[in-house]
Amino acid sequence: MFSRLRRQLHDFIQARSGTRFRAHHARMRQRPHMVRTLLVVSVGVTLIALGVVLLVLPGPGLLIGSLGALLIAGESLVAARLLDHADLFATRRWRRWRRRD
Repeated sequence: MFSRLRRQLHDFIQARSGTRFRAHHARMRQRPHMVRTLLVVSVGVTLIALGVVLLVLPGPGLLIGSLGALLIAGESLVAARLLDHADLFATRRWRRWRRRD
């Protein structure tokens, strides 16, 4: 079980920025299952809601919300595309900030 998760994380990290989430979505769509889809989306929405609450309260709100968005992106192509755009934006900003040093 952990070897599969480790391999999926490696594949996700190795994918080119701007295509990571769509590649994750394609991998999840290779083995569709209705119960898994319902469970993953419900957990993802719950994590996003918890992340929003933790933005106000002390806690890792961005991290929790990001994990929820990643779960939903595995099941929704629209969410995967949005997260790919956010990934490209963050990567460009990070490179620009690193060049200033």
